[in-house]
Amino acid sequence: MNHPYGYKNCLTVPVLSSCVFGTIFAGLDVVQGGRFTPGAAITYASGLYAYNAMQCPMEAIHGRQSLSHNVLAGGILGYVGVSAGRLGIPFVDPMTFYKYPALRPNIAAFFVYGGLAGAMAALGGKSM
Repeated sequence: MNHPYGYKNCLTVPVLSSCVFGTIFAGLDVVQGGRFTPGAAITYASGLYAYNAMQCPMEAIHGRQSLSHNVLAGGILGYVGVSAGRLGIPFVDPMTFYKYPALRPNIAAFFVYGGLAGAMAALGGKSM
């Protein structure tokens, strides 16, 4: 098993980076004209942590890191976030769902967020 920091620490190592980047993302809300709130920072941080934590069991099962783990983790979080009304779907015109009623927003979110996560993983050097 070639996980960079070992499976034993898989759930604890991303805590600090999730908190830091959650705060940075909440700060970007301010740049876009919103208010900085601790709740927003916690929401961003918990989403980032969940994204990292979801990959741990997949890596343990396969014994290695894989781009497909990123795609599944991103897709599942996008699906849940849109289903709960907490996320929008980037790059998709909302009128698309009126034109194609069989296309469900949560399914589209799975593919968009999964695709974005996969692209970032590929840019980071992960392979299938």
